[in-house]
Amino acid sequence: MSAAIYSARRLLPLRSSWSRPVTTAWSMPLRAKISNPLFLAKAEMATSAPDDVLFEVNRAARIVNLNRPRKLNALNESMISKMTPRITEWAKSDTAKLLIIRGEGGKALCAGGDVAALLNIPATESTTFFTKEYALDYILATYPKPIVTFMDGITMGGGAGLCMHTPFRIATEKTAFAMPETLIGFYPDVGASFFLSRLDGELGTYLAVTGERLNGFDAYFAGAATHLVPSAKLKDLEARLTELDTVEDFTGSSKYNAVINNAIDDFQADVPADYKFFYGGDNRKTIDACFKFETMEEITEALTRAAGAGDEFAKSTLDTINLRCPLSMKVALAAVRKGKTIDILETIKDDMFIAAKFMTEPDFHTGVSYRLVEKETGRANWQDATNIDVVRKFWPNGTNGVPESLQAEFDKLDQLGQDRPADQVAYKEYPFHNGLPTEKEVEQFVLGEARNSGPFLPTKEEVVEYFVTEYRDKIGVREKVAEILDRKTQIVKGHEDEQLINWV
Repeated sequence: MSAAIYSARRLLPLRSSWSRPVTTAWSMPLRAKISNPLFLAKAEMATSAPDDVLFEVNRAARIVNLNRPRKLNALNESMISKMTPRITEWAKSDTAKLLIIRGEGGKALCAGGDVAALLNIPATESTTFFTKEYALDYILATYPKPIVTFMDGITMGGGAGLCMHTPFRIATEKTAFAMPETLIGFYPDVGASFFLSRLDGELGTYLAVTGERLNGFDAYFAGAATHLVPSAKLKDLEARLTELDTVEDFTGSSKYNAVINNAIDDFQADVPADYKFFYGGDNRKTIDACFKFETMEEITEALTRAAGAGDEFAKSTLDTINLRCPLSMKVALAAVRKGKTIDILETIKDDMFIAAKFMTEPDFHTGVSYRLVEKETGRANWQDATNIDVVRKFWPNGTNGVPESLQAEFDKLDQLGQDRPADQVAYKEYPFHNGLPTEKEVEQFVLGEARNSGPFLPTKEEVVEYFVTEYRDKIGVREKVAEILDRKTQIVKGHEDEQLINWV
């Protein structure tokens, strides 16, 4: 995704006392020897832009600093070709215990892939860019050591791919997170269908189809981020993380994960007293009711009915959908539905296949030209997708097989994990959960299906206090659990002064 793409919904003002200084992190290129011959050729391709990504070693930490601030750190092939071998080598190092990914300039971690550069090259070459990008995303998603990503500023598209599969995702007051690909005739790639399909309810479906954004607080409450830290504290947090080399080497273990999680929690910001999760409450009820269907036609009909009944959020969502590419939305919906049932490896392979197909679609060229080159803001001239069977067209099947060149890329992904257990390289659920409680966790506790939940119905206060204790008083737990309970439970009449609740 390009740095120039923004969501139609205006970011909510953040009522906070956080300061917003722009700091320039100290950086020095690390010229370590790269011994793996499989990556030498790729690294040599990047010599034309030696400083677009910088690498640092600081005690236990290995740091990747995206360094194209004028382009909002948008990814290009040069950056990907540098990061892939270096990150791969660090995975093998006994002295490297932690990977940190951040962006230079104070405005973005990464605004996406530089897709405008793909307009004037053959489809085979643009496909090569995406396969390299997704291979890097897969390496990060299955990395044997903890990764901390600083989502400080714009984190969209390809930038989201660098962070959303990692165990520690730090949002700040400047974060703007989105997968806005349906606005340019593409679809939510970089493994997004795996991540989005595992968010609460139908929120991930909504974000995939509409491309709407999450600000820092919303990203944290939605689960896109695992922590919320003021931007001004990131430098101090990084210094703390580099000091964790004094801890016994538990790299990859749950104990080391807890050490890092607790360290980050020490820097977290308070949630403003007047903060309200934009995608909670009635808005979330509309999302769950309207985006639960299997076709875009059904989703649009449900939104239309809700809008007709006076639902303003449904009306604005219809306006948003009208601007998006119909084909892209259909593919996005199908991808999220399938993504919920498959593992991370299959997800990345699907992305490689789908992206290759999109490179030959007129909508991709129409959307990128309209939005990123011409800088227009209205509705692009999309093709009619009413009768397009996206599952048959964009996923491998008997008549739509994997080409030999792409199969070779699939084989490379398989080789990356051949010496590791399958549950580490082809998992169906993320190995670590460091964010706020999920809606499913709250439901299981209320219904007595969770660990430490009893056979009796609880009160709201009991549920909230359980999760506050279970999550060590993590910032935002109380607020998120309370929002879930207000929306998803009701008082059981006739019991103990009508304080007991049940799930609805």
